[in-house]
Amino acid sequence: MIRAEKSETVLKKHVAAIHCSTGLTLIQRKMSNALLFHAFPNLMTEEEHTITISQICKIIGYNSYNYELIKSSLRALMTTLIEWNVTNEDLQSEDWSASTIISGVRLADNHCTYSYSPHIKRLLSNPSIYGQINLIIQAQFKSSYGLALYENCVRYKGLSSTKWMDYLVFRKLMGVEEGKYHIFRDFKKRVLDRAVLEVNTYSDLSVEYELKTEKRNVKLIRFLIQQKEKKEKS
Repeated sequence: MIRAEKSETVLKKHVAAIHCSTGLTLIQRKMSNALLFHAFPNLMTEEEHTITISQICKIIGYNSYNYELIKSSLRALMTTLIEWNVTNEDLQSEDWSASTIISGVRLADNHCTYSYSPHIKRLLSNPSIYGQINLIIQAQFKSSYGLALYENCVRYKGLSSTKWMDYLVFRKLMGVEEGKYHIFRDFKKRVLDRAVLEVNTYSDLSVEYELKTEKRNVKLIRFLIQQKEKKEKS
């Protein structure tokens, strides 16, 4: 069960898994993180992991027990693909892998039993490049765009900014469907500014963005990051 201490509610999530989750809804993204957090200590030693549905709801800050929504969210995790490459520069070869987020699931008697494929277990068990996602913070987010921005910024925590990102790539990382909000002012109003507001409101980060344009078109974007000062307990 999730505890209140911050150090015990942090998930080290591989960047490949952060980038793949772009097509997920808010609850699906939160659930993916909750399941991985629960399974992580035994990820490589156990074939299946079991958690109660009430535990999942508590971790993700979900106050309803809509069984059908939980089932549909789990179906999405079984169909969302993660792809990643490992390049061996010495041999000039590429090692490509792909897997769904979870490979199997069973719901019975208020319990969820789920499993991961061998490929993704190897990826997630030893994340050399990861973001540290605080699940207490995650539970407060109200939109998938806000949580997506948090996940993509938190791995740069301790640095002054993210890298410059191609604007079209960033749209995909945020989970914006192709053709939606194609005019930048619409994207800014409905996605970018709202996501920044959520990160600044709910997380331990303070972010603002910079743009690079070419012929009045946005080409690159990056985020300046500051860590908020911790409030001393009275």
